[in-house]
Amino acid sequence: MIIEKLFQKYRKTEPTSLFVLKNFVLILLLIALLGYTWLIIWGIYNDNPIIRNYLAEETSIPAPFILFKTVEKTNISCHFVNASGAYDCNQYIKNVDDIFGNTGVVKTYNARFATEDLKFSTIPNNGISFLEFKIYLNDTNFNISDSKSVPLIVLGLLDLDYAKKNYTLLSNQLPTYSQLPKTVAKLNTYALAAFYSYKTKIKRSRKELMLPSWENFLGFSSNLESIPYLTSTLETFPLLNDSSEFPTLTLLTKIEIDVQSFIVQVETDKRTKTVINSLGLIGGAWGFAATIYAVFFGTFTIKPWGLIQKYGFKINNSVQTKLRNKFEIIPLVHHSNTTNNLKKLELKRRLDSLQLFLTEYVVDVQYLNEIYKKNINENGSI
Repeated sequence: MIIEKLFQKYRKTEPTSLFVLKNFVLILLLIALLGYTWLIIWGIYNDNPIIRNYLAEETSIPAPFILFKTVEKTNISCHFVNASGAYDCNQYIKNVDDIFGNTGVVKTYNARFATEDLKFSTIPNNGISFLEFKIYLNDTNFNISDSKSVPLIVLGLLDLDYAKKNYTLLSNQLPTYSQLPKTVAKLNTYALAAFYSYKTKIKRSRKELMLPSWENFLGFSSNLESIPYLTSTLETFPLLNDSSEFPTLTLLTKIEIDVQSFIVQVETDKRTKTVINSLGLIGGAWGFAATIYAVFFGTFTIKPWGLIQKYGFKINNSVQTKLRNKFEIIPLVHHSNTTNNLKKLELKRRLDSLQLFLTEYVVDVQYLNEIYKKNINENGSI
């Protein structure tokens, strides 16, 4: 309606000042609407999703990917316990230095524990109850009695599914506002003192991270990347000496890992500003602008007069003057009291005035004019 009014032809019966005022108001409204639309588009582009939290229950959680780092050479043993008893799991421990080599300036001994065969489960017969690791000192040159050189052990836990996906390589695909992959890498890292026993309880969480996508901006669908990660708590206990597995080695520490809860906290990104949601705001703004124009200058062609024409300063008189000058006979329909027969000239003047009034205020004669031009071209005259 706003655009249609902007390109409306100048009416012969309309004062020039009113025509200029209408176009000026239309231009102002269009500029305001375009500016408002641009602000909405800019807000959609720069909008960061909000986080929707909910809880979900899982029946099983895979055993975590575990990293061990020590300054001294050590031996690590592994056991898991299920409903049937305790079993050895040393085959899942690998020396990282044997695989990748030691590239550090300071010599360290690194090992990892990773397997898809072991899972914590809510059903006792379908999974393990807990994992247990014992770390023994295997360095004859180390003097245990020297209090200044206490062995240091670094423990790191990662969700197995997260560890299988190298998110450091995918960091360029993740949105710039997310630092989660960098945080998860060091979230469950502990520096453990020697000659203590530790109990670690893990809990799984999941982040549904929204990836940059035109579909997300439009609001049709959500392109999400699921990133599972672990949170954990650590408890410290006195270490009881146990040399049954390696009688000649000194037990440095014992680490027990079990599940705190199978309730998973899920954080999902959700956009509040999308193109579809903003269409209502833009449509409301255009409707508001059309209402302003209609209040001041009228609505439909058959009733074109608004507050400006009726009560505007000097506009009311100028509109009446313009109509009186263009329409030679006012009112358009008039029956003479003296005779029922109108003169041809007077009748022609009435018909011309009525036609002018109808074409400017009542009837859209665009198609009729096109037909008239075609007839002129085909027949040469009418």
